[in-house]
Amino acid sequence: MPVTLPVSLFNSPFWDSIALMLGHLALVIFSLWLILVIITVALFVVSVRKKHLYCPWLLRPAYLLLKGAVRTGCRMFGIDDTEIITILIGLENDVNRDAFAAVPVGERVVFLPHCLRSAKCPAHLTPLGIKCLDCGKCGLGMATNALTGAGYQVFIIPGSTYIKRLLKRFHPKAMIGVGCLMEIKQFQELARKIDMTAMGVVMKSDGCVETTVAWEDVFAVASIGLETKIGEDA
Repeated sequence: MPVTLPVSLFNSPFWDSIALMLGHLALVIFSLWLILVIITVALFVVSVRKKHLYCPWLLRPAYLLLKGAVRTGCRMFGIDDTEIITILIGLENDVNRDAFAAVPVGERVVFLPHCLRSAKCPAHLTPLGIKCLDCGKCGLGMATNALTGAGYQVFIIPGSTYIKRLLKRFHPKAMIGVGCLMEIKQFQELARKIDMTAMGVVMKSDGCVETTVAWEDVFAVASIGLETKIGEDA
């Protein structure tokens, strides 16, 4: 008498159709992922080449979602990590601009790095950072006077630990950070973690002593939301 073997459940037409549907779904998801990567890489490349942010509402979330693939794609077009970080800092500033403008100047602070001072600076470190003596040996005296005259609290600090300490002490609602590229990246990351509105300004030169910054860029950011421009008479 012949023996009839049971048909495997997973060999049934039902499971075949499920497997086919899942395959199609995976293909669609991969295609959408690839399209988004291509669009994001293209936007980064064009933004770097033209020195203008295109579709900032898409760039930031897409990069956070597809960081590895986007960085690899950008490298294929000669866009290095430094240029990517520069774009991301600009994106962060663009996202925060309206919220920053809404904060009264008296509730804003500016953090300036101590490396901007002259190598012959006579000022000393205090619990609130470097106390500028306005000796004229660097631009910090001019900048500090202009910013404090507009209503800002200004701190010249030696490191990020001071930022955390001063934020806990003074409880501002918005802040501006000046520093090298990686310092501003970390500054913005800290701001996101503590839900603080922040704007970053990247210096023109890096280093530990006598670095430089375009003060007009600092004043332009500090003037956001104010009726008068800071530093016009500086």
